[in-house]
Amino acid sequence: MSIILENTMSVPWATPAGIAYIGLFFLTGVGCMVSLPRAWTVADIEVRYGLVGLLSLTGLWALFKTAFFIAPLSLQSAIYIIGLISGFGAVWAWLYFASAYTGRSLHKNSTLRRLGGVAFLIITVLKLTNPVHKQYFTTTEMTTPFRYLAIEHGLVHWVSTSLSYVLATIGLFMIFELYVESGYDTTPLGVLTALLALPVTIDLIAIATPQLIEFIYAPVGVAIFAVGTLFIVGDQFLAVRTTAQGDAATIVLDETERIQAYSPPAADIFPELDGATGTPLDDALPAVAATEDKDADQVIERDGSDGPRYYLISPRSMTMGDSTVRVLALSDVTESERQRHNLIQRKRELDKQNELYRAIISASFAFVFQIDTEARFSFVSPSVEDFTGYRPDMLNGEPISILGSDEQAIKEARDYLARVLNDGEAIQVRGHPIETRSGNTVYGDIRAEPIYEPSVASSARTTENIIGAQVMVRDASERRQREGLISVINRVLRHNVRNKLTVINGHAKMLAADLDGDSASKADRILNAGNHLLNLSESARRIESHRELSPKLEPLDIVPVISELLTQLNEEYSGASVATDIPETAIAETQPRIETALWEILDNAAQHTGSEPTIDIDVTVTDKQVLIRIRDYGPGLPETEQKVLATGEEDPLVHGQGLGLFLAHWIITNLDGEVSVATTRGTSVDIRLPTPPETVTPETQPQN
Repeated sequence: MSIILENTMSVPWATPAGIAYIGLFFLTGVGCMVSLPRAWTVADIEVRYGLVGLLSLTGLWALFKTAFFIAPLSLQSAIYIIGLISGFGAVWAWLYFASAYTGRSLHKNSTLRRLGGVAFLIITVLKLTNPVHKQYFTTTEMTTPFRYLAIEHGLVHWVSTSLSYVLATIGLFMIFELYVESGYDTTPLGVLTALLALPVTIDLIAIATPQLIEFIYAPVGVAIFAVGTLFIVGDQFLAVRTTAQGDAATIVLDETERIQAYSPPAADIFPELDGATGTPLDDALPAVAATEDKDADQVIERDGSDGPRYYLISPRSMTMGDSTVRVLALSDVTESERQRHNLIQRKRELDKQNELYRAIISASFAFVFQIDTEARFSFVSPSVEDFTGYRPDMLNGEPISILGSDEQAIKEARDYLARVLNDGEAIQVRGHPIETRSGNTVYGDIRAEPIYEPSVASSARTTENIIGAQVMVRDASERRQREGLISVINRVLRHNVRNKLTVINGHAKMLAADLDGDSASKADRILNAGNHLLNLSESARRIESHRELSPKLEPLDIVPVISELLTQLNEEYSGASVATDIPETAIAETQPRIETALWEILDNAAQHTGSEPTIDIDVTVTDKQVLIRIRDYGPGLPETEQKVLATGEEDPLVHGQGLGLFLAHWIITNLDGEVSVATTRGTSVDIRLPTPPETVTPETQPQN
């Protein structure tokens, strides 16, 4: 197409039309260049680069168009080509800006960048080589309305222009989509953006009418958009940008902390925002304003239909030249906050449980520790320092030998823990020596149990799943000292008493043989009293011997034990009549020393039921216990002796017949047994002993 101009002798600046064209494009170019310093102040670096590139290339394009009208005809073609290259570059700068401003990543996609670079180079080469192939445009000298070269565009130009319009439209679509999604009143910004399409309309009119030069007016629309956004609606331009940063709910404040705008999601959260534009933030939303003085992000609570809801307020500033807006972005963090509150509550409960655990440990044990499979400390309670002088960090990772008082104690400790770690056995040890940090020896009662891999179900656990041991230590030093003192006193008194009583009994026998009548009776009473004291001394010796024995239980058949006791009873009380109801076997979880306890009860029954005592012995076996019932038909056990046997109370011993029943009670209860007494028609004593796990009783044994 031809662009019709004035006469041949007219120059553009000598005609009103020429001055208008020169002025239009010159002002466009200058406006773009003058806007560059303000564009450089945009805080977002990617938006800044896109906007600066768009203004720079559009400004150059407009200035080259200005130069086109002023330059000689011989240079106009070259100037037009350079301007076209700048204009085509502005299209790519526009796409970069639109992608960055709307929060997309198209401008960072390496594939798209390479494709864009290739397209730009191809079109640029076609433009530069146009004087050779003349497929982009041809020129004709025109004189109306002034003298210039008229441009007649070819096929390559229209292909290039179509690509440019498509790319520009894509950018416009991204921009307008953001305006809609932001929820803000973007009418002024939308009008400015729409002006980008105005030059296209002018281009179409220029093609259809000779009244306008066919010259591509796109730089004018870009300049109006850029200058308008930078200098007129900059605050709104920045506010809308927040939507592209993923902030659906936002409140925009101006420099005086007044509400400038807000998004619909923000109004849903804060209905108070309705009509609050221009209102100071602390008047409209005092709770939100209170977070403004904080350096970090703050969480506020709002009532919701499903309970309290929590929102994270993230303030940030966005600047462009002298325009600054503060954006309060609100993120719904209800789920994470509820979880955090739950965790805080659980931590409080855990701290409470830990304090309770600590109190129990403090009240019940000197300290508690855990060891790994190599018998090294993996955890030690803080109370260890009071007992040993070592802080927990001094023991963690150390072998247990660090607390060994000597090689024998270390060997015993290793043997005990080997039973726990290798065999899965729970053990109890009394009075084990422990060396403190200062070198002193203290004593502890120790209980140790295996720790299994938590992921293994209880029913599936084996010794292969043991990962350590839990050990509890109770301070036994005072008891050990007390028991040692008692033991020494007991041995000394027992030795002296036996010696003195032997002398007394010897003389009492001689007096009884030499005297007659009442004097002989008195001598016999002295002899009986001496024998009673000797029996007390023997009972004390047996109690002392049983005190240090291990409490570990083992399966034991009670029937042979009772048979041996019956033989002994017949030897010592030949006149006794004994009736038994005993099964062939009766396996109890006990120890052989149960025989001593049973003998004390049988001996007591035989002694206090006359010269021909009658005694019944019944043994009953169930899946949980072995019941041994010893019954006599004498006058009945005195109440004081009943308490001794049933409860082990020591005070009544001063009125009792001896230590035998106390010894029986002590042995039975120490072996996890129970003893009870009934005195209807004589005395009936029930001894209940536990049975081993999976014990088969005569009643439950399958029959062939």
